[in-house]
Amino acid sequence: MQPVEQAHAFLHKLLQHPPKLPFEPALLPMLFAITREDSTASIRDVTTLIGRSQKLSARVLALANSAAYGLPAKVSTLHQAINVLGIREIRLLVLLEGISSVISETKLPKSFDIIILWDHQSQVAAIAKALAAELGSPSGLCGPLATEANRLNMAPDEAYVVGFLHDIGKIFFAASRADIWETIEKTWKKGELRYFEAEHSYWDIDHALIGATVLHYWKLPLLLTEPINWHHAPDLATTYKMEARLLAAANHIVHSNFDVENGLCEEAVALLPEGIDATALVIAMTQSLASASAANLMAPVRS
Repeated sequence: MQPVEQAHAFLHKLLQHPPKLPFEPALLPMLFAITREDSTASIRDVTTLIGRSQKLSARVLALANSAAYGLPAKVSTLHQAINVLGIREIRLLVLLEGISSVISETKLPKSFDIIILWDHQSQVAAIAKALAAELGSPSGLCGPLATEANRLNMAPDEAYVVGFLHDIGKIFFAASRADIWETIEKTWKKGELRYFEAEHSYWDIDHALIGATVLHYWKLPLLLTEPINWHHAPDLATTYKMEARLLAAANHIVHSNFDVENGLCEEAVALLPEGIDATALVIAMTQSLASASAANLMAPVRS
């Protein structure tokens, strides 16, 4: 079978036997629907939905009572816990719980370093959130008054989710076809090609497409899946192009070993709108990286 045929067969098989989330399949899209900015759902509605999963309910209570929140008294009910954490934080927690569970149940090659991937995704998530907060604010270059081409439709917490999931396809790929993954790893480690280029050179698909395919199957909104699909070629995105460019910029920034002294790398600057306040962005990104995130509390354990 030719590599391109292998790619089609791989994607077909992946959707026939997709990774299983640790809660009912309908819960995730329902949660995203009722926690949208324009949603009229109440905390009681979110509590009812989360309460359908004992495991999620226990996890939410545990996080609300963790040292990260430093509450003077113990939270004893799910409704109280969601009040403490906030609806958006709950959405992120549920997604991270699902991804962490999938990873823990997945048989990855021994040489696949899940901690490095988790750390990278956490950093891209933090950078993407900071970029979205600065650029998408009412006075930002991509805010409500921006042109249609530059307007950012993604809230900062949604940018965080997209950043955290952008390389999830690497896990599905390595777990399903360890042989091809190892071949591509060897090609990439020669240093002549970037990782996604090594993937394309072998079978004309990459981890971005693989990840977006599974997330779309899980019924996550296009606002999340499209930027992930195109984060290595954002200008090819037909929808949510600005969101794809923001994610690509965040990815470049992390790969450039970002710090205050180095500032924004050239690749990121080229993807962001002209006239950006680089100093303000650097400060925002530095603060975002320094902040504790739910992702750090939920790092996966290998099976």
